[in-house]
Amino acid sequence: MGFWSTILLSASISAIAAIGLFLQIRSGQMNVGMAVFVGVGGYTSGALCTILGLTPVASVPIAVLAGMAFGAGFSAITLRLHRWFFAVTTLSLCIAAVSVVSNIGAVGGGLGLMDIPIVSSAIPILCGLALTFAIAFWIDRSAVGVAIRATGDDEVVAEVFGVRIRRLRIAVFAVGSGMAALAGALQAHRFGLYQPTDLGFQNSMLLFVYVLVGGKANVFGPVVGSFSLFILPELIKIAPETELIVYGALMIVVAVAMPTGIAGLLASAVTRRSPRAIPGARHRSASDDIPQPAPEKLK
Repeated sequence: MGFWSTILLSASISAIAAIGLFLQIRSGQMNVGMAVFVGVGGYTSGALCTILGLTPVASVPIAVLAGMAFGAGFSAITLRLHRWFFAVTTLSLCIAAVSVVSNIGAVGGGLGLMDIPIVSSAIPILCGLALTFAIAFWIDRSAVGVAIRATGDDEVVAEVFGVRIRRLRIAVFAVGSGMAALAGALQAHRFGLYQPTDLGFQNSMLLFVYVLVGGKANVFGPVVGSFSLFILPELIKIAPETELIVYGALMIVVAVAMPTGIAGLLASAVTRRSPRAIPGARHRSASDDIPQPAPEKLK
């Protein structure tokens, strides 16, 4: 497999996890420990194949279900936490997971789970990305997507308009965790190895950067961010040890100069160039989709 094919497939796997994180952030759940939920998929699928002898065709769907169950349970337990306390909790989970998994001999301990069956074909990865994107796009454009955006903007107002906050957040977090688990399973079967360090804070932070730099205004953002930041180090030769520093600086620049991210900037450029663009049109928010009370008739 060629060098750029390898880079693009790695970016595709990261984009799958980033899309799941996008949905979670969209609902107001700031998950900075996403690598743990990716790892649930990687370790589950790998263990099912190496210990129980299942094939990847059978183990990957089970890993996705395991990721969804783990995500739903975690969200239900931490539901009452404010978004910043929730972020700290996911960070703590990320740190703890590395230590815990490193001491479990059944999954390889500190060396990691090895001899995982390798799937060399790019088709499962591309199909996984297409399916994940399609699901997230459908959710974002549906009535559920309106409720998710409203919840992320202001949960009190969303609840006033009838949104069931708790059920919605648990469901969204479960779906996002299932997408992350799919990415982990695909990664495990691509390299034949899954290690405790893969659950670490650095991988979680990279996924967070992909979403914010790409843009969290629409589902294209995490995909654009993942591919852009995977290709960027290869073009300008960023050293691995300085990668997070460069990405952190880039995130600050994007937050100040491009609040909607790269995808939002591209969308604005296309809109300005389009002859169908309506002068004075503004960006739609979640509140635009909430039915407003009819004005009283003039007496």
